[in-house]
Amino acid sequence: MKRKAFRWLLAVILFVLIALNFIRTPYYVQRPGNAESMSKMVNVKGADRIDGDYRLVYIYLGQATIYQYLWAKFDGNKYTTIVKASQVKMPDENDQDYNLRQKNYMNSAQQAAAYVAYKASGKHPKLMEEGVLIYGVMKNMPNSSLLQTGDLIIGVDNHKISDMEDLNRFVKNKKLGERFPLTIIRKNQIKKVTVQIAKFPKAYAQSGRGWGIGIFQDNYVKVNVHPKVVFDIKNIGGPSAGLMMSLEIYDQLNPQNLAKGRTIAGTGTIATNGEVGPIGGIAEKVVGASKSGVDVFFAPVASHEADAAKKTAKEINSSMKIVPVHTFQDAVDYLTQ
Repeated sequence: MKRKAFRWLLAVILFVLIALNFIRTPYYVQRPGNAESMSKMVNVKGADRIDGDYRLVYIYLGQATIYQYLWAKFDGNKYTTIVKASQVKMPDENDQDYNLRQKNYMNSAQQAAAYVAYKASGKHPKLMEEGVLIYGVMKNMPNSSLLQTGDLIIGVDNHKISDMEDLNRFVKNKKLGERFPLTIIRKNQIKKVTVQIAKFPKAYAQSGRGWGIGIFQDNYVKVNVHPKVVFDIKNIGGPSAGLMMSLEIYDQLNPQNLAKGRTIAGTGTIATNGEVGPIGGIAEKVVGASKSGVDVFFAPVASHEADAAKKTAKEINSSMKIVPVHTFQDAVDYLTQ
C-alpha cells in the first residue's frame, strides 16, 4: 500500500514539474541581453576594416512557462520584467506571423540605415518602395481566407501600389460591403484576388473608421546602393538596430577613423531623413551594453529614452558614456569630435 502511495506521489511530483517547465503562460519575460559586434553582420564590399567596434544591443524576450514566470516574479532583479502577451503580439497573432513582422521591421531598418549612410557619404542611394507587406490577417473577416501573411500588395483596381499611403487612399474611398481586385505577389507569383470591405471584429479595436480589408501592414522597401552592402543578421528582429547599422555602414564607406578604437553601442530606429526614434527596453539595453564592455552608448532623445538610459547607468554604477541623439548626424558629430 505504501509503495502504491509513493508511486502516486512520484507521479504527481513529475506532473507538477512538467507543468512548471512546459505549460506557457499569457506573459513574456524580458531581460537584458548583450551587445553584439556588427563586424561580421554588416559588410560594405571592398571596405577596409574599422578601427573599433560598433555593436547592436538586444534584449531577451520569450513567452514564459509557469516556472519562468515565477522565477521572474520573485528573483528580485529589477531589470527582469514580466510583460503581458497583449503588449508583445497583436490579437490572434501566432508565432509565425510575429516572426515575419519582426523580420520585416529588421529589413526596413537595414534599408533605411543603408540609405542614410550612403546619402551622408555622397553616394546617391536609390530608395525603391515595392508595395505593402501583409504581416497579419484579421480572423472572421471575409478576406481571411483570401489573404495570407507574407502577401505583398502591389495593386488596387489595376492601379500600382507603392506604399501604405497609396493603399489607404484607395481603400478609404470604398464603401462597406464593396468588392474590388487586389494584385498581390505570393511566393514569387503575381496573383489577383477580389476582396471585400467589412467591419472589423471587436477584438481588433481601431481608431477612426471601423472597417476595411482586415490586414496588418507595413511598407516593403529596398535600397539600391553602390558599392554593395550585405547584411547577415540572424535571430534578431525589430527596428531597434537602425542607428547602429547606419553608423557601421558610414564608417566603412569613409576613410576617416570615426570609431577611433572605441566600442560603441546604442539603440534607436532610423528614418530615411536621419531621425532617431525610440524603441523601448532602454534600461535592459543599457545593462546589457554595460556588461558587454561598451565605451559609448547612443540613446534616443525621443520619449525621454536618453534620460532613462542615464538613470539606469547611474543605478548600476556604469562608466559607460551615455550620449543623447536626435539624429544620425548627432551621433557622427559626437564621434568626430
